[in-house]
Amino acid sequence: MSHQVIARKWRPQRFDSVIGQDHITGTLKYAVMNGCIAPVYLFTGIRGTGKTTLARIMVKSVNCLDLQPDGEPCNKCESCIEISEGRSPDVVEIDGASNNSVDDVRNIKENISYFPVRSKYKIYIIDEVHMFSKSAFNALLKTLEEPPSHTLFILATT
Repeated sequence: MSHQVIARKWRPQRFDSVIGQDHITGTLKYAVMNGCIAPVYLFTGIRGTGKTTLARIMVKSVNCLDLQPDGEPCNKCESCIEISEGRSPDVVEIDGASNNSVDDVRNIKENISYFPVRSKYKIYIIDEVHMFSKSAFNALLKTLEEPPSHTLFILATT
């Protein structure tokens, strides 16, 4: 039997389940419903405010095969299930504290040219992006300014 931290076991799976972030969830749902997806999002806030949780819900909404009329992911289609289980080939989560070198950024830059395998977007969630070295962030900057149309970046930072 595998152990799972309670915060991850009960992590919200829909925008409506996120508490205290109505102004953010409403904006993100509106963007998804109207197809106005920006190529880069920056989620900021203190520890525990739901930055990574919102990033994962956003990823599911953007790539959902049966998006609900209110902009919520269905959580039943193959794409939503793969993303929830962390096995989607089109969603890459990077810990910026551990992968903060120029070589790590070069790896990202090499892989963004590939189109998504099953989803509409290939999405990179970079958590703790403030931990990138100055040279690593400078290397990523050009990519963030002009990302490919099939790529989406979500940067989370305190």
